[in-house]
Amino acid sequence: MSPTRLIRFIAVEDSRTYVGAPILPPDLDVAQYVAASDRSPLTARVLPSDNILDASLAPTDQLRTVARLLPILPPARIPSIRALGANYVQPGQEAREARAKRPALPILFFKPPQSCVVGHGDAIVVPKEMEHETDYEVELVVVIGRDCKDVQVHEALSYVRGYALGNDVSARKRMFAVPQWGLGKGADTYFPLSSTLLLASSSVDPESIALQTRLNGQLMQDGNTRDHLWGVAETIAKLSEGTTLHAGTLISMGTPPGEGFKRDPQVFLKHGDVVTISGSHGLGSLTNPVVQVTKLQVPGKAKL
Repeated sequence: MSPTRLIRFIAVEDSRTYVGAPILPPDLDVAQYVAASDRSPLTARVLPSDNILDASLAPTDQLRTVARLLPILPPARIPSIRALGANYVQPGQEAREARAKRPALPILFFKPPQSCVVGHGDAIVVPKEMEHETDYEVELVVVIGRDCKDVQVHEALSYVRGYALGNDVSARKRMFAVPQWGLGKGADTYFPLSSTLLLASSSVDPESIALQTRLNGQLMQDGNTRDHLWGVAETIAKLSEGTTLHAGTLISMGTPPGEGFKRDPQVFLKHGDVVTISGSHGLGSLTNPVVQVTKLQVPGKAKL
């Protein structure tokens, strides 16, 4: 039986990195299982290599025990993170009308993989310059499995390797100070990425996935990808117009309502907080503590 999801992890046996199919029921949360102290260690049937993008690889009979979960892709194998903004129907809007009034093109910004991506359990580090403005955003992340360009909507999903969870951590004042979002979205550690890849071959509908955010256990976001303004297939088609989306490209599909900056009073991430985002259909969860840098980072004099 073909697996419905894969995980990337460090093994207990040899401290090496593996990709494998977790030996769990398909709807059980991998991260929660690993964190539970009253359960037997999680094992996985590993692939012949750690290339999670290679759809031709099948799990072997070799078993490895999970010591630590890792992001589904190492930053060096992520060509780009292309993220959508304002891509959900908002409270009080009628879905059909909201989609009719959406922008002519998706609102797009980029996050730098090498510095933004962290994994399950890693800290979101809030710089002194971004305190009292850093916010959470649960998002469905589309993982492109093959290079593609000028893709038609009807064929777009055939280029998808699978789906993951991402937390598009955002510094709101920097986002809105000038007409750009990059400075508010691109800080180090500001893109936690899950360890579970829900395979496209599992026939999951990317427009029917429930997403949630909990901050210190309190439910903050509770949405569903059915409220996308731009769906996954048409997003891939648009972003690939005249542009190659290389294998390993991540497309973060925007966040449902409930962000901290839209609340009254506003809620921003602070030292000691714990953020957990989760998704249905076996996507599981991703948890990260928040650490506040207490001093401004002043560059030192260069040593020549």
